[in-house]
Amino acid sequence: MSRFFVTCPHCRALLEIDTQAQVVASHTPPAERRSVTTLEDRLSSLVKEKEQAKAKLAEAFRAEKAGAELREEKFRRLLDSVKDEEPGRPIKDIDLD
Repeated sequence: MSRFFVTCPHCRALLEIDTQAQVVASHTPPAERRSVTTLEDRLSSLVKEKEQAKAKLAEAFRAEKAGAELREEKFRRLLDSVKDEEPGRPIKDIDLD
């Protein structure tokens, strides 16, 4: 029985091939690759992430402030438009029939 080992070019697993049966007899999954980063690289990426988070937060605050001002302006306009009107008789559910 002839067997040999091959490394899969796609996933880097170690395959044991049986030539007589023409099948994969066994496989060993590849070891997890560790990314090699230095402490300085990671610190600089953390600084970038922190700056991006601050920018997103500032944008969210700006959008909320603009939205609040817009809602306040709409409320003031509606309040001014109904200020001179006399209150009418309230509509009851029975009046709708």
